[in-house]
Amino acid sequence: MPHKVDVTAMKTTHWCVWLVLSGSACWAEASSPKTYRVETIAGSGDIGDTGPALAAELGSIQGVAVDTLGNLYLSDTDYHRIRKVTADGVISIFAGTGVAGFGGDGGPADRAQLNMPYGIAIGGAGDLYVADLGNNRVRHITPDGLITTVAGNGDRSSKGDGGPAVEASLCTPRNLALDTVGNLYISEFEGHRVRKVAPGGIISTFAGNGMAGFNGDGSLVPYAQFAFPAGLALDLYGALYIADSQNQRVRRIAPDGRITTVLGGVAGTKLQTPTAVAASHNGFLYVGDQSSTVRAYTIISTWINVAGTGAPWFAGDGGPAVSASLTSANDLAVDGGGNIYIADGKRIRRVDPDGVIQTVAGDGYWKAVGEDGRATSARLFRPTGVAFDRAGNLYVADSGTERVRMVLPSGSISPVTGTGLPGFAGDGATALGAPSHTPTGVAVDSAGALLIAETGSHRIRKLANGIISTVAGTGGGGSGAEGGPAAETPLRLPKAVCVGLAGALYIVDSGNHRVLTVTADGRIARVAGSGVAGYANDNAWAPAARLQTPSACAVDSGGNLLIADTLNHRIRRVTPGGIITTVAGTGLPGVSGDEGLATAARLNAPTGVAADASGSIFISDTGNHRIRQVTPDGVIHTLAGGDQAGFAGDGALARAALLDTPGGLQLDSSGNVYFADTNNNRVRRLTPEVVTPEVEPLPPPALIQVSVLNAASLLEGPVAPGEILTIFGAGIGPVQGANGTFDSTGLLTTEVGGTEVRFDNIRAPVLYAQQDQINLQVPYTVAGRAQTQMEIRYNGKAVAAAALAVTEAAPALFPVAANQDGSPNSPSEPAPRGTILTFYGTGEGLTDGPNIAGRMAELPYPRPLLPVTVAVAGLAAEILYAGSAPGLVGVFQLNARVPGGYIPPGTATVIVSVGGAAAPPFQIWLK
Repeated sequence: MPHKVDVTAMKTTHWCVWLVLSGSACWAEASSPKTYRVETIAGSGDIGDTGPALAAELGSIQGVAVDTLGNLYLSDTDYHRIRKVTADGVISIFAGTGVAGFGGDGGPADRAQLNMPYGIAIGGAGDLYVADLGNNRVRHITPDGLITTVAGNGDRSSKGDGGPAVEASLCTPRNLALDTVGNLYISEFEGHRVRKVAPGGIISTFAGNGMAGFNGDGSLVPYAQFAFPAGLALDLYGALYIADSQNQRVRRIAPDGRITTVLGGVAGTKLQTPTAVAASHNGFLYVGDQSSTVRAYTIISTWINVAGTGAPWFAGDGGPAVSASLTSANDLAVDGGGNIYIADGKRIRRVDPDGVIQTVAGDGYWKAVGEDGRATSARLFRPTGVAFDRAGNLYVADSGTERVRMVLPSGSISPVTGTGLPGFAGDGATALGAPSHTPTGVAVDSAGALLIAETGSHRIRKLANGIISTVAGTGGGGSGAEGGPAAETPLRLPKAVCVGLAGALYIVDSGNHRVLTVTADGRIARVAGSGVAGYANDNAWAPAARLQTPSACAVDSGGNLLIADTLNHRIRRVTPGGIITTVAGTGLPGVSGDEGLATAARLNAPTGVAADASGSIFISDTGNHRIRQVTPDGVIHTLAGGDQAGFAGDGALARAALLDTPGGLQLDSSGNVYFADTNNNRVRRLTPEVVTPEVEPLPPPALIQVSVLNAASLLEGPVAPGEILTIFGAGIGPVQGANGTFDSTGLLTTEVGGTEVRFDNIRAPVLYAQQDQINLQVPYTVAGRAQTQMEIRYNGKAVAAAALAVTEAAPALFPVAANQDGSPNSPSEPAPRGTILTFYGTGEGLTDGPNIAGRMAELPYPRPLLPVTVAVAGLAAEILYAGSAPGLVGVFQLNARVPGGYIPPGTATVIVSVGGAAAPPFQIWLK
């Protein structure tokens, strides 16, 4: 955390830095790819809120709780929201924007960002606690709707015991429980512990030694071992129950601190990965596990069935719960009236005291999905694959709704397969009456038939003339030998299918780490992959090579087969002669290499690939939330998205858009790129910008000569990602100076007073613009380049340009420093030796944060990726904090302790280095 100093005293120094950036006086010294726009063509953010809960669409519900007024709270993990169902059955958003991320602390919860919220717990005052698993935090929402963090600093580890919970780290917090005195218990799923936050905010380890295993029964909790602890519950006597999921047990910690197993581990009480526990006022302990049942352990130590038959399905509403089918039992809650609430996959179901079960929230994507209406108003759920037919109809593998859906050229959407329930039936029958099981990939063959990769049923199916049939796979996950009939050859989790130039059918048999083809006589042959997971044999015979969970395929204009070799983080190519090579990716997960050779670039779990007639390859770089292109010269470019998952940018340039886990992609005849933006529940389109040449091009105007300087040092040099620059020139902005403003998303605008500055056609956030000066932040997208092309535009016309060298870091300090008491360091106010000084600078390069230009720094404050050192008068200084300056854009803050000895009073020189780059010397005064 940044060193805390007196706020009042700091105002002058901190504001001075902002004035420097905004341009006011505070110191004495003054084969390029196409550009695309992005839009949504199917799917929307409408999931039924403010309407009846029974008509709403829910994702995978991983947490449920009920308050004393009968309001139901749901942790909608897939949609990154907490939703509320009132006692009269109306659903609304209680917390979360629906876009994964972290933000909003101190403000309204429905405007905050969550990331995979899991367990929830209700406090005595009606407040709500949320295990924000993806952010490794626990958040607190007050009864009036304000959200804050109460535990976790964002780091994924188990540290900080004995200190403030907000400064400690958590390792995948999964479930929560609150006792009657206000202690908060947190199960760390991958940390193999239970942590406790006392009412005063101090965190400690309550149980578990952090090592996965089973041990400790009969002894005190510090000696216990757990394996992926999940659900938590407290009984009337203060005992804590823990779903010790991978030990197949429910364990009890008594008030005296001794731990025992109460369920599982012995014959007669066998559990299957228990994750949900709840305790009722009548002394019953309820348990949900992967057997798709809910059972109860009674006060007389008997084990009875409460709900579910053990068959994973949805059925039985209105009848006895013990005869009903559950799809899953992810979490449980019990209200004061004895009603049991079950987080049953995409629904919430209630078992009343008479044992009757009903759905109280969620349609399960059975009816209310927006069929036969506008595609942009429909509700998609985890779309993963897209394909066009010759009539221009777009097919979408909407895996979460268990359907394939069709978007007509007119923009309307309708189902073509599936009933909304997972399963396999109906070969030889009408497709709409046949259930699907997780359709993930689609393609259209040369005869116009639709081919579907059904991952859940381990089959490739075909829809022709409205009738569905099986092409390949037996339905039992396995690996069949080559040469047999395709329909009699087992597949394992096939994720994609594609069609070659001569109509050849290729099957991505993902679970078997291979790509197959169906020969003309209907038999299976292996094209790539030996069936053994791994990476081997590039530039060799493809069937002998190793793949690792491939997820997509495409055929280019030369007949080469392209494979998204997902967990090898590569795109592979198989020539018509059967030789396999890598065309993109180094094999190491990550993001790098734009504007360089694709084979030297890093990808992260790509799951989509396509090719155009010119030889360009398009990639869904899924883990990096980008669409990338490899041009025929072998150079890779990012077309859309960035490192941060999110949803933004429709109607604007795709390079500045946010995507979330893009999947399958397809090109149309006009060069538009369609892709499944899976976790945004949308299909989006990249449309090339059309450049219309003038009939008689005018000669370009003479460009203005400009000086490009580091805003802190006012020196020229290479620029770094995220650095604040000051540009001087004549006629580069408005006569009257104008400061930048923040838009509704919290980003600095990229146009101020008619002035905008682009780096490789990416607009930079502008802090200040006037006719002879611009202050701006360099976009982080320049990272990894040797050079960037800067262009200044004023009132829509190019007025200046420069080619700038790019470096990892170009540090410099602003001419302001604060003493430990907050006063500005100066000859009249020198700093005592051994005290802490605060410096501000820019040019530190990439950070461990989202690296989004134009965003004010907020918790958790990003730190530079490169090492930082500080020397005072040649002696190393202790660094207490080196990271982004809170509330500022593009500014890093250093809190460093001046060495206490060997330095005489008077002036001293400070040298700050980031990586291998040193900032210009900085002078301070000591006493």
